[in-house]
Amino acid sequence: MRAAIAAPSQTSGSGANLEEIRDTQKEEIEEEELYEKILEKEPKNVEALKVVLYGKMRRGETKEAVKIVERLADLEPEEVEWRLLMALSYEMMGKLSVAKRLFKEILKERPLLLRALHGLALAMHKNHEGPEIFKMLNESLEIARREKRVTEERNIKILIAQMHVVRGELEEALKEFQTLVVEDHRDFRPYLCLLPYLDRIKKHRLLFRPFGGVMTNRTSHPFENLCWGIIYSLMDKKEEAAEHFETYRALVPEEFPQRGFLDDVVLAAKTKSREQLQDEFKAEYSN
Repeated sequence: MRAAIAAPSQTSGSGANLEEIRDTQKEEIEEEELYEKILEKEPKNVEALKVVLYGKMRRGETKEAVKIVERLADLEPEEVEWRLLMALSYEMMGKLSVAKRLFKEILKERPLLLRALHGLALAMHKNHEGPEIFKMLNESLEIARREKRVTEERNIKILIAQMHVVRGELEEALKEFQTLVVEDHRDFRPYLCLLPYLDRIKKHRLLFRPFGGVMTNRTSHPFENLCWGIIYSLMDKKEEAAEHFETYRALVPEEFPQRGFLDDVVLAAKTKSREQLQDEFKAEYSN
């Protein structure tokens, strides 16, 4: 789909936005260079290491980022964030056995930590481990149920459904999402989880009956309107997208906890090109 439709031409407004982005990037690089000089004199300065680390991560300099995060892990061995980032970096670099070992070490201490479960599941997927992914996730799900950890239980259920989508098992995924929506229709995540894969599932029959009803492009459900708005944005049909985004806004209560996040999603869909949106939606799960 991405290759089939050309990205829209840039407008003068988007040109101004690009200039702002360049200025911001320049400032970030200058700040990083400043902190690198600090590290020459103070190699154990944690705050400086953090600035340099996040700068390298933003630019996709994974190998360099690993060196920094290893230093942070040595300085703060109890900080799980550094071990997670190290495992994620190795997974991105294709060093799957190392990544898996690190994720498992974290999960021994915190068996319901979602980011570690997510990272391990993706590393196992890239390692072609198939059914073992769901065995691992279901074991975690049982722990959550046994300990009555309701939030963690739902998060793991969503992750299981996501992994079915990642593996191309769309019927299984949509059944899982249907159950999740029935359990709590206010939770927007089951809808958004499908967005990276709409180009793969839009021809699938189950797309039009995933949540116990008919998902058409005329619906009174706020999150379905959000999805259709993004679909039309991906197709560069801005007028249709705007119509659905307005319907979404009218239907979602102002006090909805994730309203701010979802409004950011709408803003991104309205201002970014189709290719930018697809790249961002798919990046997290790319093989």
